[in-house]
Order: sequence, then structure tokens, then C-alpha cells
Amino acid sequence: MQPDMYQFITSKPEYKEFIRFHPHWYRRLNANPETVYEFIEEARRYHGQTLPQKLERWKSNMDLALMLFNLISNK
Repeated sequence: MQPDMYQFITSKPEYKEFIRFHPHWYRRLNANPETVYEFIEEARRYHGQTLPQKLERWKSNMDLALMLFNLISNK
């Protein structure tokens, strides 16, 4: 693997973990470094860092908070 690509992957722990669980990306990046943007998107999706995933987590937290508030206010 090219040194700059290796440094990029090891720069963030999320990328390092993702590539350990998905070794086909190591081979793919080694053969075709231009797919780095696809790698970043897949890693973000894997770690739940995309906007729809963040909104879904926020919504579920708000639903839980509202449920607890309703439970406390009904007593």
C-alpha cells in the first residue's frame, strides 16, 4: 500500500477499525487508490455518522425523553 494511503487510514481510528473488519477495502484501495471517497462514505455509514443515522438517533432519544416526561407527569 502506498505510504500516504496507509497514513490516511491510520490517521483516524474509525478508518482503521473499519478496514480491519472489511479487509476487501484494503485490497481495493491498494489496487485503486481513487476509491478513497467510497471508502470514507462506507466507513461513515458503518459507524453511523451519516446525517440520516444521526437524525434517527436524535429522534429516538427525543421519543424516549418524551415518554419519560409523560410517565412522570401522569403520576
